[in-house]
Amino acid sequence: MSLPFLLCAGIAMAQWTSNPLENNSIASKPGEQALPKSVVNPVDGSVYICWFTTETGVYNVRLQRFDRDGNPLWADNGILVSSEPQDTWITDYDMAIDPMGYALITFMDLRTGETNPVAYRISPEGEHMWGATGIQLANNSNFDPSPKVCATTGGNAVFAWQSSPSGPSEVRLQKISPTGAKLWGDDGIILSQSGVSFASPWLFPAEGDHVFLAWHKETGPFWAPNRGLYVQKLNVDGTFMWPADVEVFAPVPSGPVYYLETCRDHEGGIIFTWYRNDAGLHFHSYVQRMSAGGQITMSPGGTLVSVTSSRNHFYPCPAYLSQSQEIVIFFSEQDLDQNQRGFWVQKMDLNGNRLWNDEGKELIPLGSGDYGLFTADGFGDRAICVYQADESGGTSSKMQAVMLDANGDYVWNSHFVDLSTVQSEKLHNVLTDYAWGQWIAVWEDRRTDMGDIYAQNIQPDGTLGVVTTAIPSTAPTDDFGFYPNPFTDWLGIQGNFESVNLKIYDSKGNLVINTQCDPGQQGVNAASLPAGLYLSTIITDSGMIISEKVVKQ
Repeated sequence: MSLPFLLCAGIAMAQWTSNPLENNSIASKPGEQALPKSVVNPVDGSVYICWFTTETGVYNVRLQRFDRDGNPLWADNGILVSSEPQDTWITDYDMAIDPMGYALITFMDLRTGETNPVAYRISPEGEHMWGATGIQLANNSNFDPSPKVCATTGGNAVFAWQSSPSGPSEVRLQKISPTGAKLWGDDGIILSQSGVSFASPWLFPAEGDHVFLAWHKETGPFWAPNRGLYVQKLNVDGTFMWPADVEVFAPVPSGPVYYLETCRDHEGGIIFTWYRNDAGLHFHSYVQRMSAGGQITMSPGGTLVSVTSSRNHFYPCPAYLSQSQEIVIFFSEQDLDQNQRGFWVQKMDLNGNRLWNDEGKELIPLGSGDYGLFTADGFGDRAICVYQADESGGTSSKMQAVMLDANGDYVWNSHFVDLSTVQSEKLHNVLTDYAWGQWIAVWEDRRTDMGDIYAQNIQPDGTLGVVTTAIPSTAPTDDFGFYPNPFTDWLGIQGNFESVNLKIYDSKGNLVINTQCDPGQQGVNAASLPAGLYLSTIITDSGMIISEKVVKQ
């Protein structure tokens, strides 16, 4: 275990700026700082930001943690996660946060001379919990790019990646405990099918230490395969729980299938958006929803976001509205030659009915500008989108945000709020979930060199800067909570719930209480637990998961 890198004297504090000409510099070392990822801890609002850096001439991985006010909690430019050998180019990677607030990071490197995925667990103090070199997820000669990770409600971490041997590609999975034990054997689980390539997996947490796995099945020649998207639910031992894979969309030529984006609904389901061409060079955007039980609720193959064929529709990005149980989808509208570009939005119910007419609403008309890199989130019955706005038709752009109410009207007086007015090339922006009164946008920015990492927060009223009043956003209901906190013997559940499953985990991720709480008995006697920090999680019958840290006195 490496020593923690705590904030030390002489390191400047830098709260969230309210000036879009400044933004908060996250990483500004020599060379390229690239491909940021971010996750927020809903319990305290702190944020992990990870990125690749070429400060030494090759790609290394770094991580920084900030408090909810934007102050760095570790030394300048964060900690070095890994300096293991990397190729001259990088593939995508992934980061998540586990129930105890530890960062989970997975990427591919060349430490064995081959392209194998690795995994790290970093504590809030900056400690490498799985050793200085992390854990190798595989050790073979296959090409293993773009691994994914999700944290389960039980505190474990599940990893998935595409692995390409000499024949059709496979999807491989591994589950690792908080202490670093491989729970699915040394080689993990291999999913394969004769004559079918399994590719591009995604992971989503479910209830009871289960996970959802989404992946593509491809057939035909590798240069032009047919590709379909499927989902399964995995048990604690990695076995499939459903008798048949759920088909999100049936196999179509893979070249035209792009830009898969997802979000979760508060009933435990998953919303998928993507775009593809339907004829020639015409592109449509699609949306599909799968319930927590594996039922597809929209048209087979997905529902069109906009039905018009006189324009193209690219880069759909969904946001779920918990208050109205609806979906808002932001997308790029372009003419058939892709020379004129605008910004549109659509609203749909969970059955796929378009609610803002068949074409959606125009936010920015077609013109010479360009709008993309959409990231979105729901907020009650409102939706926010943070995006790149290139108004000159070149490579220089600024970062903007827009929020719409239930009717599709602008919430903010200025309609569009500038997050960054510095005109520069911006790449790979990501957006945290809402927590403690704000969202945090992070992006790669080439305003001074090959690339640095910048961030900016934004509040629901459209203002930037430190939040002066905020409520922890750990649940979709304002009156949710565990009480009293700290507690001594009885730990109660406050909120409008029927029967729920209550799970309590200790600081090592061990399940110490697992009980069903029926109406009228909303809580548990925890007098037998020793004093310390615990994670309490309730799981509703619909699959909604709500967690909060509690302290036993």
